[in-house]
Order: sequence, then C-alpha cells, then structure tokens
Amino acid sequence: MMGMNAGVAGDGHAGCVGACASGEAPERPWLSILVPVYNVRPFVEACLASIIAQMAGQAGVELVIVDDCSTDGSADLCRHILDDCDIDSRLLLHEGNRGIGVTRNTLLEAARGDYLWFVDSDDMLLPGAIAGLRDVVLAHEPDVVLCDYVREKGRPFATFCGRSGVESGVPMQCTETLIAGTFARRRLHAWSKVWRRDLFGDAIRFPEGARFEDVATVPWLLLGAKSFVYIAQPWIYYRTRKTSIMAQLNCRGRFDRCGNDELAVALQGFSRALAQRLPEARSRVDSAVAEFWAREFVKIVKRLARSGGVGMQGKGWSAFQAEARRYRELMEASSPQSFEAVMRAYLRKGRIVRGGALALSLAVAMPRRISVNAELSPEA
Repeated sequence: MMGMNAGVAGDGHAGCVGACASGEAPERPWLSILVPVYNVRPFVEACLASIIAQMAGQAGVELVIVDDCSTDGSADLCRHILDDCDIDSRLLLHEGNRGIGVTRNTLLEAARGDYLWFVDSDDMLLPGAIAGLRDVVLAHEPDVVLCDYVREKGRPFATFCGRSGVESGVPMQCTETLIAGTFARRRLHAWSKVWRRDLFGDAIRFPEGARFEDVATVPWLLLGAKSFVYIAQPWIYYRTRKTSIMAQLNCRGRFDRCGNDELAVALQGFSRALAQRLPEARSRVDSAVAEFWAREFVKIVKRLARSGGVGMQGKGWSAFQAEARRYRELMEASSPQSFEAVMRAYLRKGRIVRGGALALSLAVAMPRRISVNAELSPEA
C-alpha cells in the first residue's frame, strides 16, 4: 500500500488511447498541469477554464488530461474545450475504469515537464497561480512548492505550519521541517503542492485500486525532497462534491469498512523509512506524524460510533470494541509513537479536548484502564 512501492511498473499508458492534442510543443515544458477526470461533467469546464486562461500568457506550460472511462460525457466535453483553444494540451482516454491511482500514474508517465501539478477536476486554479509559481521556480528551483487554498465560502486554509521559506532569499533546505510542517497542518493532498518530477523517480507511484492515494504517496515524496518553498497564499479553489471519497466516507448511518481499511494502512512502512532517513532529527517529526495518525484513528472510531458499527447492529458493544481495537492495531503499527504517548503529550500541553477524544477512543479500542501521568492545564 505504501507510496514507495505501490503503482504501475513499465508503461503508464497501458490501456490508454490518445484522444487529441492541440498546439505545438517544440521544447520541453517547465510545468505539466495534470488533470484526472472521472464523471465530473458539472465541474470540469470551470476547472479547465481556470487553467487555460492562465496558460495563454505563459510559455512552457502543458496541460494533460486523462479521462478514466467516464460515463457522463466528461471526455467529450474536455475534447470540445481543447479543440477550441490554442495551447499545449493532450487528452488521453483509459479504455476501462482504472481508478484514481492508475489515472494519476498515467498522467505522471505522460507528463514532459520539469515540475508536476496535479489539479483535481472538480477544483480550480485561482488567478495568478501559474505566474506566481513560475516566479518561485525561476528564483529558487525548489523540489516542492506548497500553496494554500480556499473553499466555497472563501475561507482560506493553510497547508503548512511554519515559515514561508523565502525570507532569506533561498528555499528552505530541511526535510525535517517540510515533513513536520505538512503533517502538522494535516494537508497530505497532492494538489496543494507542485513537485519536481525527479522526486518520483522510478519507484514512487500512486497505489492502484485504493482510495487515499495521496496519504499513501505524499509522505514519500516529502521524505525525498531536499528543498521547498511555502507560499502562504491560496492558489487553489477547492470545491466539494457529494460523490467525493471523503463525502462517502463520512456518510452518517453507514460505515465504509473498505475505505477506512485503506486509510488505516496508508502509512505502512513510512515511520521505518523516516527513522532511516532522519535518524538524528526525529522528535518534532515523530510527534507531528503520530499526532496526525492518532487523529485519523479518532475519526475512524467516531465514524464507527455514528454508524452503529460495521453493519453489525444487534451484535453488541463487544463487536464495536473489537472493530475499534482492530483499527488501533493497524494504525499504531504505522505510527512512530504509541497513541497513549500522543495522548499524554496532548494533556501535558493542555490540549484537553484532543487528549480527551483520543483517551475515549483508546478506551473503546482497548478496554482497560489507561494511566495518565500528566498535569492538566486549560487548553491552549
């Protein structure tokens, strides 16, 4: 499941046919904008319009779209949009539905740019995003560029906890800071980051047939990065869909066991690789990763509670406990710190609400008395 080993080997275009290309591409582009499409007809036109409007004044940018065998006419709409514009673009079609992981891998293999920006087809690029990115790349050539985003009501969301990385005129060159700051903000999506293509190499691909492909892949890309720039301004307009993965996962009254299982194993192997890559700079990174993972565990237990268990109404409290315990064992095995250690750290820092929520989830998952030796102070 982990991003380092998951994905396709060989030709990423297998099962894919080219649909159309527009514009001439005599030189290697500096940026590839990569858009996966599947049954998003109500959203994709605005997404592509937000990209194409900015490409008109930017040399060296290509747009690559892969349609994953949509059934709602999304591919035809994309073809019509590209036919009407003069930009460096390609539309590729999967011959069968392969899933988001394979679709992103197809995009990755098709891309020619030095930098890769995965833009979800239900989101939009905000005005000035490509120009702003170009300025950063020309000035600093970082491995990763992180940006913020806004949601429908205009509320901004930060994707990184820390300095922007350009105050001194050079990009930040600290993998520990990059990983800790990203996990602290809990924004492990691929689309809020622009990646130097070399980070993927031959080994890192998105996992096939699994949801939460970002959680399984982004940490490995961060681990391989040596420099980054964080732009503390929104470049992405994030739109929600009722049919999105997260919307389905959080559906009240229904527990998606398969989806939650895929999340629970998404970080397999990462803490071990982290210890090998950063043996002398672990405390802050370990805490950020463990807190992120513990909060995901709490959310799974809450979903279990809201749904009455995994379709096991009538099976009783013991069945609910057993399922929560199973998730604890799965997830704690991938955490650099035990969840009880995370809980005690929360309480020492006065973060009573989070510490209490984790303590309750642990009590459900492991029905024994939890020892807490910590001074309790008001939540910061």
